[in-house]
Amino acid sequence: MNKYLAGLFLGVVLFTNFLYGQKIDEDSIPTYYLDEIVVTATRYKMMLKDISATMSVVTESDLAGMNLHRSTDILGYLPGIFINKTGDFGRADVDIRGIGDRGRAVMVLIDGRPVKMGLYGCTITHALPMDNVKRIEVIRGPASVLYGSDALGGVINIITKKPISPFEGDFDISIASHNTQQYRLRTGGNIKPWNFYATADYRLSDGHVDNSAYKGNNWTGRLGLDINNSIAAVFSTNYFSGRKEEPLRSTDPDTMLSDVWNDYERAAFDLTITAHKSMWQMMTKVYRNQGEHEFSDGWHSKDYNNGLMSQGTIELGVGNKLTIGADLRQQGGERIGIDSVPWVKIEYGIFFHDEQILFDKAVLSLGARLNNDDVAGNTASPQIGLVVQPFEATIIRASINKGFRSPQINELYLFPASNTDLKAEVVWNYEVGVNQMIIHGLNLEVTGFVMKGSNMIQTVINDNPPPLYIFDNSGTFEFHGVELGMICSYHNILHARVNHSFLDPAEHTTGRPRHKTDSYLRLVYSLIDLGFNAQYVTKYFAADSSQDSIDDYLVIGSKITWKSPFGLQPFVAVDNILDSEYDIYVNLPGSSAGLYKMARRTYTAGFSYFF
Repeated sequence: MNKYLAGLFLGVVLFTNFLYGQKIDEDSIPTYYLDEIVVTATRYKMMLKDISATMSVVTESDLAGMNLHRSTDILGYLPGIFINKTGDFGRADVDIRGIGDRGRAVMVLIDGRPVKMGLYGCTITHALPMDNVKRIEVIRGPASVLYGSDALGGVINIITKKPISPFEGDFDISIASHNTQQYRLRTGGNIKPWNFYATADYRLSDGHVDNSAYKGNNWTGRLGLDINNSIAAVFSTNYFSGRKEEPLRSTDPDTMLSDVWNDYERAAFDLTITAHKSMWQMMTKVYRNQGEHEFSDGWHSKDYNNGLMSQGTIELGVGNKLTIGADLRQQGGERIGIDSVPWVKIEYGIFFHDEQILFDKAVLSLGARLNNDDVAGNTASPQIGLVVQPFEATIIRASINKGFRSPQINELYLFPASNTDLKAEVVWNYEVGVNQMIIHGLNLEVTGFVMKGSNMIQTVINDNPPPLYIFDNSGTFEFHGVELGMICSYHNILHARVNHSFLDPAEHTTGRPRHKTDSYLRLVYSLIDLGFNAQYVTKYFAADSSQDSIDDYLVIGSKITWKSPFGLQPFVAVDNILDSEYDIYVNLPGSSAGLYKMARRTYTAGFSYFF
C-alpha cells in the first residue's frame, strides 16, 4: 500500500471515529457484522472482531443471491481467492493468496471434517455441490497451528444445515443453457432429543464446449442426538459419484479432438461428540474418507483417509481461553491393475492455542503445533496474533504464523520422480489489517501481507539418473499483497460487498492474477429477491515472469427470485451477461496445463418449493 492510500485511510479512520462518537439512534440501524460468531479460526465459538487471523464468511443470504453449481464457486468473489476451473462443472481448485497447488495446499473441511484424497492429498471439488450448505468460513492465510498439514494457504470450512422445525424441507429444479439440469431434494426435522437432515442432488450438462459434459449425484445424511443438556452426538455421511469430460485447451488446434474423461466416486463418514459446561467444552471426531477414481488415460485407484481429532477448551481466569488438542491421520491407497502395491502414511500432531483479553481493548493469541509425519519427520509451527480496538469503530489486527504441508504419497512413492527424502513445505506469513466501521452497516477492511515460502516441492533434473527428473525441496517464493473490502448491509433489505485484491507473486506469475475486483449485491424488497455479481481480472499471465499475457476480462451475472407466499419460489438467472469471451489458466498435470475457454452467456430458469 503506498503512502497516499495509507494517508487517505488514516484520515477516514480519524474522521469516522469522530462521527461515531456523536449520538446515534442504535435501535434504527443493523448490528455491526463483526459481532458475528465464527468457529473455524479458533476451533471454538468466538466473535469475528476478536480474531487476529484474516477471515471471510459467506452467509446463507450470500448463497441465495447467486446462481451456483459448487460450494467453491462463491469463494472466487472473496478477496484474495481465485478459482481455477475448466468449466462450470467438475474440478474448481481454490488458490488463496496465490497458494493452492491444485487443491493440495488449502485445507477443505465439512463441519470440521477434513476432505482429502488419500494418494494426492487434494480435495475433489466435484464432491462439493450446493445441496446442504448453511454457511462457509474461510481463513485467508496459513492455519497449520490448528489444522496441521494442508492448511498451508488457508482453510475452507463448509458448515451444513441443521433443521429447526419438527419437519421441513425443499425441492429445487432448474434448466439452463447447454442442456444443464439440476434437481435437489432436502428434508429434515428436529424432535428433541433427535434431529436429522438428508439431501439428494443430481446434476447433468452437455457442457459449454466439445467434450465438457458432466453428470453427478450426491447424497448426504445427518443424524443428531442431544444426550442431555451438556452432551451431544452427530453422525454424518455422504456419497458422491460423477463423470466429467475434460475439453481441449483454448490454444489447441481445431483439428484436435479430446476424449479425456474422469470418473470419481467418493464417500465419507464421521461421528462427532461434544460436551460443554460453563467453563469448558470438549470435542472428539472420528472420520473416514474413501474413494475410487478411474480416468481415460488408464489411471485407476482406490484411496482412503482415517482420522481422529480431539480437543478441549477451558477458561483460565478472566478473559482467557486455552485450547489443547491432538490430531491423528492415516492416509493410503493403491493403484489398481498395474502394481497394486498399497501405500500408507501416518501423521499426528499436538497443539495449543491461547486467547487472552487485555484491558478490554485487546486480544492476544499464542499457539504452537508439533507435527510428526512418519516419512518427513517432525515440523514445529508457531503463531502469535494481536487484536487491538483503539476506537469503538476501529479494529487493528496483526499476526505472524508458520504454515506447512507434508509430502504426499504421490510425491513420495507413486511415479519415477518420487523421492522418499522429501521434507515438509514451509510458509511464513506476516500480516496486518484494519477494520473500520464508517457507520453501522458500512464497514471498510484493509489487509496487507507478506508470505515467504521455502522447501517447496518441485521437479528438478536428477544429478544421479535414472530417473531424469526428481521431486526436490528446492523451491522458494515471496508474495506480497493488499486486500481491500467494503461490506454494506441494511436490515434484511440490502447486502453488498466490493473487494479488490492485489497480489505481487514476483516471478511466479503463472495463473496468478495481479489484480482482481469483485462485487456482490443482494436486494430483497417485498416478494422480489434480486442478486447481482461481477468480477474483473487484469494483469493475468500464463507463464512466469509476466510472460504470455492473458486478456483482461469482466464477467457479470444476475439472479432474480419471486418469493411467493405459498412456498413456491421461481427464479431466473443470467450468467456472463455481457457474453464475454475469456479464458482461465488451470495448472493441470503434464500437457493438460494451460488456458481453458469459459462459458459465454448462459440462462437458467427454475423454482424452489419449501414445505
